[in-house]
Amino acid sequence: MKKLSPVVSDAIRLLQQDLYRHLDEAEFLASRYDRWSEEDIDTARQLIQDLITVVRGVVALHDSPIGTRCRTCDMAWPCQALETLHRLVKDPDKEFVKILNRK
Repeated sequence: MKKLSPVVSDAIRLLQQDLYRHLDEAEFLASRYDRWSEEDIDTARQLIQDLITVVRGVVALHDSPIGTRCRTCDMAWPCQALETLHRLVKDPDKEFVKILNRK
């Protein structure tokens, strides 16, 4: 495996930190209200749809057309990214599963 240059490593870290800050801010804004307005509820519904789109995009990137290797990671399929997503999305103690069980 080719080693990344220090410049590329720093750039990747900055991108990760920026994404984490963005997610932290969204999480803070979602949890700060005691009472949500109708507009807040509509926004939350749209955000759920947006989140599902993001998760689907990551799943699609880590697909395996022939079922043996991840086309993005080039690791044995299912790769670590897909296994992590599966574990997080299908955790029975989290809201994804609770919402699906309500139907």
